[in-house]
Amino acid sequence: MQGQHAIHHDDEYGWQLFRHADITRVLTDPKTFSSDTVRLFNEPQPDLDLFLTGNLVTNDPPHHRRLRRAVNQSFTPRAVAGLAERITRTTESLLDGLSGADTFDLIDAVAYPLPIIVVAEMLGLPPEDVPMYRAWGDALGALDAATVPPKVMESEVAPAIREMNEYILGHVHRRRQNPADDMLTGLAHAVVDDEPLRDADLIGLVGLTLFAGHAASMAMIGNAILTFDRHPEALAAVRTDRGLLPGAIEELMRLYPPFSRMARVTTTETEIRGQRIGKDELVTLWVGAANRDTERFTDPDRFDIHRDTGGHIAFGQGIHFCLGAPLARLEVGIALNALFDRYDDIAVDHAAGVEFENPMQIICPRRLPVRVSG
Repeated sequence: MQGQHAIHHDDEYGWQLFRHADITRVLTDPKTFSSDTVRLFNEPQPDLDLFLTGNLVTNDPPHHRRLRRAVNQSFTPRAVAGLAERITRTTESLLDGLSGADTFDLIDAVAYPLPIIVVAEMLGLPPEDVPMYRAWGDALGALDAATVPPKVMESEVAPAIREMNEYILGHVHRRRQNPADDMLTGLAHAVVDDEPLRDADLIGLVGLTLFAGHAASMAMIGNAILTFDRHPEALAAVRTDRGLLPGAIEELMRLYPPFSRMARVTTTETEIRGQRIGKDELVTLWVGAANRDTERFTDPDRFDIHRDTGGHIAFGQGIHFCLGAPLARLEVGIALNALFDRYDDIAVDHAAGVEFENPMQIICPRRLPVRVSG
């Protein structure tokens, strides 16, 4: 597609872009390319609309700027660095729970629970509710860049979102009455532009932090072990020199971005590569393709832990660059170091059956059985 159809149109994904330069242009022009794409696909639904009110991903300026200012202080480099001890403690606890086991599912044992527990504690939500968070996350995953069938929305998605909204709002109200040293308290009492945040804003901000705050880390941990298993020479190099790990993590994000695409909708008529695009048209940005663009990266399909990965857009770009990127990098680094410290050998047990998530929603193993020794 990059070579012959760098811009392509179909009825499902609208105008599709595959080149790094084109996608970067769209991501850095929120005035022309709006993030409010949900309105194109689904009829208004009260529970979903309430959640989306404060969702950074689907909001444009100036509301996006206000929301981001409210949550930004929780993701400063200093704030994230302060979580290292908590992340390490949680990782070691999860691995201690596997004591004596020489086979386990890495996703269920570490990759999923680690980031969701960390972000729940960071927010001030009960870690014991993690199973409930997973069910809600599955429901949100159904909200794809296509119309959700009305029966599915009514019977599955809306009830889960309604339950989640009520749960978050209940905790917000409790923090207003009984403040604590957590992110939820900060948001519940936040004042931006001389106005407190609305309940709807808080539902979206907390919900997005809870679910987006773990998905990337989960995917990166699973993808890392799977990719190192395919490239034992890279794994050996990283085990010998842990200073190579941060670069390896960036290369993993470039090669396997957790989210393969982003979507925008035009606010006015525009032109890309000579093609006229009208107002209110969907534009799908294939991030996975951009990160493998030969015009941006040499030999892009090769896993190279020594590569200069600057410019990869696994976490987006522009005003919607992922706030949680530093946290995800920290969690993945700590988790992988802990696994390498604890086990002399980690091998994917392909015979036990590796299963994957729907890559149109997230690039990540759903089930990743491993054998460990040492």
